[in-house]
Amino acid sequence: MLRAIGFVTVLMALGACLPGGGAVSTGPTTAARADDGEAAKLRPGMSENDAFAVFGPESGFERNPADFDESCLSYAYGPAETPSYVHARFRAGALVQATDGHPGLCTYADPVAAG
Repeated sequence: MLRAIGFVTVLMALGACLPGGGAVSTGPTTAARADDGEAAKLRPGMSENDAFAVFGPESGFERNPADFDESCLSYAYGPAETPSYVHARFRAGALVQATDGHPGLCTYADPVAAG
């Protein structure tokens, strides 16, 4: 787990060095999460099709309005009445981060403006 976090941190640091890297989002706004181990089924570099093979169809999709190369897909798991979600963030079609235990879909909306 720590190795995966370190890898993602390195990827994000490298992204900041690229042209336009300063405009790269730190990620979507997400509610508090728990570590349920579901996100560990995904690996950095996987495609959206690879994630589909693991979790099936996504429950939500949102493109980053500040950076159209980035999107966040939400995958439901757990009881249908009270699902939890994996939030998988893709950049240029490749997975860069996945977290789980979220109570809702991932979004890039500003919670203050949306509130």
